[in-house]
Amino acid sequence: MSLEPVIRYETERGVRIYRISAQVFPMLVANIYVVIAGAYVALIDTGSGLGQSDDHVRAGFAQIRDEWGEPVGWADIKRIVITHAHVDHYGGLAAIRARTDAPVAVHELDRRVLINHEERLALTSRALSDFLWRAGVSESSHTSLMGMYGWSKGLFHSIEVASVLHDGDLIDNLMLVHHTPGHCPGQVCLQIDEVLLSADHVLPHTSPHLAPESITRSTGLGHYFEALRKIAAVPDIRLALGGHEGPIHDLYDRIIQIERSHQRKLDRLLDACATPRTINELSKAIYSDVTSYNILLAIEEIGAHIEYLDQHGHLAIANLDEVAADDRAAPRYRRI
Repeated sequence: MSLEPVIRYETERGVRIYRISAQVFPMLVANIYVVIAGAYVALIDTGSGLGQSDDHVRAGFAQIRDEWGEPVGWADIKRIVITHAHVDHYGGLAAIRARTDAPVAVHELDRRVLINHEERLALTSRALSDFLWRAGVSESSHTSLMGMYGWSKGLFHSIEVASVLHDGDLIDNLMLVHHTPGHCPGQVCLQIDEVLLSADHVLPHTSPHLAPESITRSTGLGHYFEALRKIAAVPDIRLALGGHEGPIHDLYDRIIQIERSHQRKLDRLLDACATPRTINELSKAIYSDVTSYNILLAIEEIGAHIEYLDQHGHLAIANLDEVAADDRAAPRYRRI
């Protein structure tokens, strides 16, 4: 997979934002940002720490110096901000902390993932396991999916966090924090003048992945819709830069597109529930061509949408007696 070179953006006040691309998983590229304002340097996200990710981040720093003439090194970093606690964005922390002692900042709802990583992995794995049984996967699929979920996360270990972020904070008098839960509990967008670092909250082509709140609090479609509308109300954003893919030149139109995409999915699921089905059966019907780790993502995505429809009174459980009698019985949802 070829990577784009470092790209430079500049705000109207002259703050420079450099985008470094890193291959964080075999089929996924993430964006890491270096923000420079005078002598101030901040690193936004770190890549995954897997494969060539660390090498790509180091090469990006070298390119910023060599091709853009910025005299920056690891010792110049004043702040590391993690936009959300998914491993493709924080997994490179260990390697980067070996080069700089810059303080790490993360939203309060994601802090526990970094400082108590082993605990969160164990508890979230248990919640995911319960969800998969409720979704109706087979025993063999359950074993396979749980194995895929844990393979990379166990490589990271707890790390110190110096600063806890809250909605409305102004980081170092430069970056305004917008808390936007849904994709992740502590997901934040960072506003620098008229530019928004939208992380994984808004992407230019992909609708960010959602999992049900039954796995992790402050995730799910309801929170995501609220956070989309929150960002839509932020005025005068000229450019948004996401955690993956390219720039977003019309953030407000992109938010409308994402909302419509989710509504179409909700409508399609309601139609599919004319016949009672489990989440796993619905996932196979909607995402019939996915393989490997994407099978898990698809089940979670359908789970988030079914959870939303159920919360809003659009569904009923057709096999309620079975579900009441057996903790592992998968609900079959029917449209009301």
